[in-house]
Amino acid sequence: MNISLFNFFFSLSTNHVVAWSSLFVSNILTYILIILAIIIPILIRRDYIYSILVFCSGAGAWIIAYFIKNIFLIPRPFVTLHLVPLFTETGFSFPSSHVTVMATLSVVIWNINRKLGVVFFVSTILVAFSRIIIGVHYPLDVLAGICFGVLIGLCVLWFYRKTHQLAFLRKYS
Repeated sequence: MNISLFNFFFSLSTNHVVAWSSLFVSNILTYILIILAIIIPILIRRDYIYSILVFCSGAGAWIIAYFIKNIFLIPRPFVTLHLVPLFTETGFSFPSSHVTVMATLSVVIWNINRKLGVVFFVSTILVAFSRIIIGVHYPLDVLAGICFGVLIGLCVLWFYRKTHQLAFLRKYS
């Protein structure tokens, strides 16, 4: 099922519009959204601590995804299936780091602004599909990335709520 779904989505990359859109979403838009996620708390609430929290949650999600990749050691689909992807990535496939980070940021941004949170969640789904279309992830990789990312985001928010009660953090907010 995982390979069948991958083949379906990867076949969409033969359409030039889909291919270029997927490359844009997967690479450029993802990094623009990550930068915006870090800046949004400052613009909306002038909350520098929350901005640092967003940065650390994204970095932490990336590190956790990296460690999980090195536990499961699942090769990328273009390696296993001997395909030529639209974009070559190194390392292992499971879970998708891009999607894990985006899902984490979506949860954390949702906490300060629901409408922006929805935009980030939709963007996470677009990134997930684009990573499959360009040939660097299986559907299970991006689904796991969403699950891990949401879990990491919820843990970050729990930690933030518990520690934000401390006096030294309130002083800088």
